Amino acid sequence: MMFKNIDEGLNWLIHRRAEKHDFAAFKKLMAFLGNPQDDFKTIHVAGTNGKGSTVTYLRDLLLYHGYKVGTLQSPHYLTHLDRIRINGDNIPEDVFLRLLNKYYELFVEYDLNMFEMDFIIMCFYFKEANVDYAIIETGIGGRLDSTNVLNNPLLAIIVSIGYDHMDRLGNTLDLILLEKLGIVKENRPLLIGQLAEDLKAECLSYCKDKGSSLYCIKPYTKKSMGEFIYDGHLYHLRSLADYQLHNAALALTAFDILAALEKINKDVDKCIKAINSSLWPGRFELICEKPNIILDGAHNIDGIKALCASIDNLKGSKAVLFAALKTKEYQKMIALIRQHVDALILTSFDYPLACGKDDYQSADYRQNYREALEELKGQYDNIIIAGSLYFLSDFMQEINK
Repeated sequence: MMFKNIDEGLNWLIHRRAEKHDFAAFKKLMAFLGNPQDDFKTIHVAGTNGKGSTVTYLRDLLLYHGYKVGTLQSPHYLTHLDRIRINGDNIPEDVFLRLLNKYYELFVEYDLNMFEMDFIIMCFYFKEANVDYAIIETGIGGRLDSTNVLNNPLLAIIVSIGYDHMDRLGNTLDLILLEKLGIVKENRPLLIGQLAEDLKAECLSYCKDKGSSLYCIKPYTKKSMGEFIYDGHLYHLRSLADYQLHNAALALTAFDILAALEKINKDVDKCIKAINSSLWPGRFELICEKPNIILDGAHNIDGIKALCASIDNLKGSKAVLFAALKTKEYQKMIALIRQHVDALILTSFDYPLACGKDDYQSADYRQNYREALEELKGQYDNIIIAGSLYFLSDFMQEINK
């Protein structure tokens, strides 16, 4: 079968989400293909929250130093093609379609799911393009994630540990951490974000067994909203979210490690420009003023806590328009948000697992989020569109229309 156009190909690919993932079988398939994932230098990133932002900051740090950088991130924001990028540009439609058609029969034979196919397409695209570095974000967990077929990453990063995907990763932070530590390879360094002391101790023990060096995020100081001092230099962010200070500082720490490993001549001015210009969409992203309309993809308890801390910094009245997936602890998230805003409106969107009126069982529900937004715009100084990343994607596609 040959797909005639990109829409036809993507429609087939994205409907293969629910297929079972067999990591051992996928690893064998990658070996059969010649392990193309090991034909370029990689950085492997896991974590409950902050992966996408950290990957983006690190990408731009490398980019500003003259390197060609590929990234694999999920879920997508505006189009499925933005999951696979080089220097921030989506994989071209014709390239994606060509690779999908080339390996279609293999994909069907091995009954691969969407994420596995994306990974293989990414590998051959990055190999053809001869990227200098590829920063690969895990899908879920780490140990059994499709991306964990990376055999020789230069560096593994665990951004954060929190409660999410407990049905697959375990219901304690220790178990969740153990799954994410699965990306650490023998004699390859690990960098961790701000973790509790007991979790740091587990990381240290795990790294000792692997013969791996453990690095912790370098200290940084918040100067003001969107500003922080790292290694004696002032950095400005395009985001006002407090949690982005951590992710940017972690990316700077990762860049320092890579600079030492790869003998990169670090230029502080280029680092400052990279961080100042970098933005990962949908993370306390201001898209409109008067009133302020802010997008934030907080979709688990820790993400909501971080969002609420940033909401507290806003001046004036505040309202949140929120949509979640049924698989999340949405009632707990709703209870947290209510403590920090003047109004909370619950809504839904076109996605099979999206919560609806019967799930929320609240008088604050509006079926049509566009109408709800118009209602809020005349009443509040700050409106935060928050919840599932799929909701934000749906929202932005509607806005763009």
